[in-house]
Amino acid sequence: MSTRRVKIHYRSLRRDNGQFPAATLSKAIGSALAAKAKDGSEISENPINRITSVPGNESFKRLLNNFEVQGEYSFGTLCMLEPGQMQALLQTSRGSEHDTLEEALKAFSIAETKAPTGHEYLHGMSYWLAIDDHFYQIQHMSIQAKAVEEYLTWLLRDQTSIIGAKNYVELKSLFDRSQIGSDLQSIEIGGFVPETVHEEAADPAQQPQSRAAPQVIDFEVRDSIGDIAAKTFARARNIISELVGDVEADKIIASVPPEAALEVTVNIGYRSRKRKIKKEFMNNLEAGLRNIPDGEIRAIGAKGRVLGDDARLSMDMGVRRLSDTSSLLDPSHARDQMLEVHRRFLYDGVFEE
Repeated sequence: MSTRRVKIHYRSLRRDNGQFPAATLSKAIGSALAAKAKDGSEISENPINRITSVPGNESFKRLLNNFEVQGEYSFGTLCMLEPGQMQALLQTSRGSEHDTLEEALKAFSIAETKAPTGHEYLHGMSYWLAIDDHFYQIQHMSIQAKAVEEYLTWLLRDQTSIIGAKNYVELKSLFDRSQIGSDLQSIEIGGFVPETVHEEAADPAQQPQSRAAPQVIDFEVRDSIGDIAAKTFARARNIISELVGDVEADKIIASVPPEAALEVTVNIGYRSRKRKIKKEFMNNLEAGLRNIPDGEIRAIGAKGRVLGDDARLSMDMGVRRLSDTSSLLDPSHARDQMLEVHRRFLYDGVFEE
């Protein structure tokens, strides 16, 4: 059976602000699955008990599926679907019988079809494992850590009352200590994010300049930044909000000229020779930056050297596919590989203070 190389992301339940009761996250999930639904059945007995809407997009649903609770860990998949969704198909054999010869030769026909009766198309599926307060996830682009936080908060608080009405799940990231070492000079968040791109931006003189020396916190605005148009201005605002709060972010955005683009490269540097940051600050940073996309947070070493592709803790592993042509992973092997990553992190002392 062929394997697929995946990134297993690490998160941990945040407790320092008192938003979660004494029970470990894995135990709380196990208790929720054993709890009674309104019809008297256990949450684990009927998938309907584990379906909820996506906040802000009620047509999409999330479902906890393929779960397993064993001793110290809880495992499962989180699926995302949109009931009644149509699937687009490209007909590569020949055109539709209604097409003219010219149309059939020019392009393949595209059609949409519903899922078979009793089925729904999956919009995405993510694999996760909770061990005590440690959390591992193989993400899907539609189901990342924020989606898991929202779902587990619903399951534990709203659906089963395992946690209190004022409690919630927050899964903070952890900086990779192999990168955050003696060579570290700064942590860089974000990159060039244009609001608009003009034709004159192709002028080499208007291209982004090389990275400046690290500052404690640094925001810059440039008239144009080249033809990098893949990202959105909204992401820039979110990065700033995470760091300085919504009020200050609004002030920064308001000061940007309408025709300008926003360069959001934030360097959190070190003024002391020992280059140590207070634990409370690091906890807040790891929590505040937990949902920034992959590759947006990098550790910068001596002479501007980039240390790794992302400063947050993760590990690449091979996971077996369900078949050689399948895009789905074998859930049992995904579970075993996440358990192996946890074993390695324990052996390497990653979680030690």
